[in-house]
Amino acid sequence: MDERSKQHIREHLQSKDVQERVQRYIEKGRAEATVTIGRAAELFNLSENRLRDWEEYGLLTPLRPTGPKGRRLYTPSELDKLAIIRELLDAGYAPSDIPPDVDGIWQIIYAQDRQSIVLERRSDYETSSEQADGLSINRRFDLAYDVVFWRYYVSRALRLSLALICENIPNATGCLVLPLEQIPPATDMQHVEDIIKCGESLVGWLGRDYASDTMLVSRPMFDYVTDYRLLPLTVMTEDRIEQPPVDSTYILLDRRSKRLSLSAPIVATIERLLAPLYEDRRRTRECFSRGMRDVLELSSNLAVNDADEDIVLNGLAEMVVQLGGRVDDDQPRWSYCCILLPNYPSTILSLQQRSLVVRAQSEYAPYKVGVTTFPSYGYTIDRCIAAYQSGHVIYQTVIPLDVDGISSRHTEPQIRSAIAVPVAGAAGTIVAVLYVASAREQAFTEDDQRVLRMIGCMVEELVETYAVRVRATARLSELISAPAVVDPLFQDFLSENEFTEDVEQILRVIHLHAEYGQAENLQKDVVSIIAIDIDNQSSLANRYGDAMARDVSRAVGLRIQGQLRAFKDEAECRLYRVNADRFYVLLNGMPLEQAQVKAELLRKVLSGAYQIDPLRAPAGQPTLPENMITFSNITVRLGVSSYFYWKLQEIMRRYSIENAAVKARILLEHFLDEVLDIGKREGGNVVVSWDPQIRGFVRFSPAS
Repeated sequence: MDERSKQHIREHLQSKDVQERVQRYIEKGRAEATVTIGRAAELFNLSENRLRDWEEYGLLTPLRPTGPKGRRLYTPSELDKLAIIRELLDAGYAPSDIPPDVDGIWQIIYAQDRQSIVLERRSDYETSSEQADGLSINRRFDLAYDVVFWRYYVSRALRLSLALICENIPNATGCLVLPLEQIPPATDMQHVEDIIKCGESLVGWLGRDYASDTMLVSRPMFDYVTDYRLLPLTVMTEDRIEQPPVDSTYILLDRRSKRLSLSAPIVATIERLLAPLYEDRRRTRECFSRGMRDVLELSSNLAVNDADEDIVLNGLAEMVVQLGGRVDDDQPRWSYCCILLPNYPSTILSLQQRSLVVRAQSEYAPYKVGVTTFPSYGYTIDRCIAAYQSGHVIYQTVIPLDVDGISSRHTEPQIRSAIAVPVAGAAGTIVAVLYVASAREQAFTEDDQRVLRMIGCMVEELVETYAVRVRATARLSELISAPAVVDPLFQDFLSENEFTEDVEQILRVIHLHAEYGQAENLQKDVVSIIAIDIDNQSSLANRYGDAMARDVSRAVGLRIQGQLRAFKDEAECRLYRVNADRFYVLLNGMPLEQAQVKAELLRKVLSGAYQIDPLRAPAGQPTLPENMITFSNITVRLGVSSYFYWKLQEIMRRYSIENAAVKARILLEHFLDEVLDIGKREGGNVVVSWDPQIRGFVRFSPAS
């Protein structure tokens, strides 16, 4: 058998008619699974002797359940192979031309053709609206579901990368260009006009207002190339490149923005985020090609007073006026609509102290977006403020012509009725007010209120989504510099991972002392551990919420930290926060008796009152004492364990060398769990310690 025969077989099996015939043979064979040689020969019109000969040549491998002399049984896979052989024999191939792995050749060719058909059909569905309209609802859903993740990932990866690049460049417009076909040499990419050489490219765009866009273009280009500057994605300081770029991703920034600095961790993170976009270019084309399929994701920072107008909120205000309909003289029944948001977040001012600012409005509204403010103070409370503070819809059916209020702020059009609809967010707090005014009396029916409430749901989604998007990209640099710190409230404490590393390092040092015969160190050196658990932390969380319980935990940790400063001269001292209500203190070099005294001192210091700021005022802003919440009965339970190095060496000898440190450390942690559990059964507010006299844990009393 030569290679030419093998190539001819490949070409023959690629025929659609051939594949259909082989598939029919296969289905027929599978219907008689695990058959005898006689039945196999009968199924494919072959003689038994031919099957035996092919077995000797290695073309077939039937089962022999009782050994080499046993009865031949042909499995479905062997029958599949016979179906392929039958087709090739009918096509004029000799048995010597057929390779033993012909079934493998078939599987590759058939799988590729099936995949090609599936992709062709999917592409047809996505590019032809006529065909899509003819699909069933569940099929339409399946097709949309196939691409939703990739569209989501591509747009988010580009947006987060740009947010990270532009984080320290105020008011910058940023762009990322990822060439998907030709990769121009770096020497050819010196100016913005050179970006067109990239050919088909995936482009991410981040505007000054943090609106992001994802698009696939045949050739990236700009109308005014002098407005931007071109940089490769690589480590740089003040636009000065310090390392050659790893890939062909390019950054374009507003020419007037400050110079760009990117550290190696930032560049590496972005490269990791963008790598899948290069690796799966086919999916990218499926999701973003053939027509305008840009993913425009707005992220307006509505908490900033000078924020740009939001196109979606303004569009909703225009839609409200349109939904009001028209009256007999073909004039809009509702004159204008405004969307108002509080001027400060709740962490700075209370509900009663915050004013409302116009953040969006329809065409004929008489206010200035971001400027016009309705104060919460004064002799007369504005109806929008009343709706915001009360959480009720405020409807004025008839406004007198001479009323002194919101209508006095303008002369045209004259307002005769108005409605203020509060928009509720999480936990029922009001996040916005929808204000609609009309030149007609009694212009708002109950049905109108229902419609406005529905629009209010859209406003709620936008406001809270924007807030989440802004918050999610607010501290990206901290993520890069300290990837292990997720909760910044506890960034000043060591973690359980560091406790694990420190304990295992001590155990490894002990092993080295023993291995090199430094027995004197093992005899005299000692390490003690104090475990601290806040009593009734779960009850605090159930009563006041997780956020308050978390603040109490931090306050306890800070008080431990302050007390431990006095211990440092007596031993190497490190504090770890292990979980929501537990801390460990590692005292390397402090004996048991001394650690017991320190634990009792900590118990007294930690028990008592704690003042918590429930609103968490921003850094630098003092919290008034009357705004603090006092927890007066906080107690803790403590457990003390202590080990000489020689004892830890004995423990490690129980295990294999490679696992000794890990196993011994886990055993120590189990002891700490046990001692704290004893303290819990004792009712809390207690120190439980190891007693070497009775070789067990007992309640520690300073007088004992």
